[in-house]
Amino acid sequence: MSKAGAPSVMFVCARNAVRSPMAERLWRRRFGADARAVSCGVEPAAWPDGFMIAVMSELNEDLSGFECRDLESAADAPVELVVCLAHEAERAAADFAGRRGAAYEFWPVADPARIEGVRERRLDAYRAARDAIAGRIETWPGAD
Repeated sequence: MSKAGAPSVMFVCARNAVRSPMAERLWRRRFGADARAVSCGVEPAAWPDGFMIAVMSELNEDLSGFECRDLESAADAPVELVVCLAHEAERAAADFAGRRGAAYEFWPVADPARIEGVRERRLDAYRAARDAIAGRIETWPGAD
């Protein structure tokens, strides 16, 4: 366990551009800046999603400099818990957890990047994903 009282965690999604970066930052927001959290994607995007950056900035969290990572580039991070946020990443995340001897949890969150339409409709989808992840973190059994 980190000195924040939470396990070191790796959040995995498909592209490490939306859900997992939000989860990484929300974990630290909940458990403190010294909490060990990393995120990655099975097939990472070239850059983080602009709508993700926008909805996180609503919480005064700046992810504009976030760099998307793949599972192997994050493999050296200490990991006690692997949390998968996407169906399409479930097998890779579970296999990784098994190889590392880490606990594994599946928190499926719909990919807001698949929502089409006007800007506000899309932002609402990103907010819903952010809030779903935040809710899971707030009620995580290891929380105080």
